[in-house]
Amino acid sequence: MAYLPTAAALALCVLLAPILAVATGPVDVSEPVVVVAGPGVDLVQMIENSGGAVIGLENAPLGALGYSDDPKFAQNLRANGAWAVWDGRTIAELYGVKT
Repeated sequence: MAYLPTAAALALCVLLAPILAVATGPVDVSEPVVVVAGPGVDLVQMIENSGGAVIGLENAPLGALGYSDDPKFAQNLRANGAWAVWDGRTIAELYGVKT
């Protein structure tokens, strides 16, 4: 029984490792990005105000795909309130999508 908390913590770390790698890795804004924001945020407006365009998932409650030619797109998104900006290619690969 003493090993149960340690095993649970280890399992949690293994499950969270891919998410942490994506969340802390560099964002390639030359490719689509996944934009995550809080409830009630108009993601389409946020992406457009940041110099980009929505390319998919417009109706998702907390996230959308966006693209821009502006190298500061990720910075602009964060400045406009995005909780997270993730590399779209990396997210696709985590789910087995070949790009």
